[in-house]
Amino acid sequence: MLKYAIIGFGGLGKVHFRAYPEVKEKSCTEVQLVALCDIRESVFTEQTATNLGDSNVDLDLSNFKLYNSVDDLLANEELDFVVTALPTYLHEKIAVQVMKKGINVFSEKPMAINLEQAESMLNTSKEMNVKLMIGQCCRYGVKYNYLKDLIDSEKYGKLLRADFFRLSPTPIWSWENWFLDETKSGGAALDLHVHDVDIINWIFGMPKSVMSYATNYKTKHDSIVTRYEYDGMLITCTGEWGCPSNSYPFQSGFFAKFEKATVENKAGKFMIYTEEGEKIEVPFESVNDYALEVIDFVDCIANNKTSAINPPESVFNTTKIALAEKLSADMGEKVVF
Repeated sequence: MLKYAIIGFGGLGKVHFRAYPEVKEKSCTEVQLVALCDIRESVFTEQTATNLGDSNVDLDLSNFKLYNSVDDLLANEELDFVVTALPTYLHEKIAVQVMKKGINVFSEKPMAINLEQAESMLNTSKEMNVKLMIGQCCRYGVKYNYLKDLIDSEKYGKLLRADFFRLSPTPIWSWENWFLDETKSGGAALDLHVHDVDIINWIFGMPKSVMSYATNYKTKHDSIVTRYEYDGMLITCTGEWGCPSNSYPFQSGFFAKFEKATVENKAGKFMIYTEEGEKIEVPFESVNDYALEVIDFVDCIANNKTSAINPPESVFNTTKIALAEKLSADMGEKVVF
């Protein structure tokens, strides 16, 4: 049996908590969530089954040990891995602390606030011979996988152009407002936009260069638009978290133009428009990307292997690209890799 804990019980911590029944059911080996940890006592005392969004008995907080200190958690629990869902500026510190105890770490995206910290995480994982995975959940999304299959198979010919977008209200709900402190979150480019940066890196690999433009109205880089240089393709992406917080709906998707068709994922619909005049709506079953990525991580631990979908070295490159975009936007110049 593999035992684990969740460190950080804010928004994403609760997402991983709600994913536990599926992780438990579908993992390749027996898995048990044994403890939760958050520095704030109130996040546990104020929770009910209703506001956790699930009345499943597996998610009753009384079934888990609750901690307000990572030190206490590590001193008192025998853990095979942890899931960390912490503010970005804490990712490297806590991941390294846990890995140095010989415990595998699944750390939420982005990898780290800078490349030095991201490299520290990779090096500690290798030094301690433990597994490290970064929570780039979109790699497990069915629509992104279908797009990747269309590109790789060239079913509709070669890809000519693709544009990805992720648009959000300003995130004013975080603990101590850390999202809006660019030195703690990395801003929209590193926190929100990084999902699409990761998909671009996952599908196409490292670009030759990036050229980015940004606005700095509500926060630094609250809007960022980037052109990625690849041979024979025009790849662009827009990230935005400066929209009205109380009225604008979150949305994400993509547009992809092939030689023989145009593919669009927008407003919940995945459409293929062929040059022959067909309009094809592709149906997808709903999946929990957050459960799937942890299930993959469990498989890596149980079978002592590296994920074929989400190796940490690949996400290091994602971080490198996103940070280069921030630099490009600040300098007004192309950044070459």
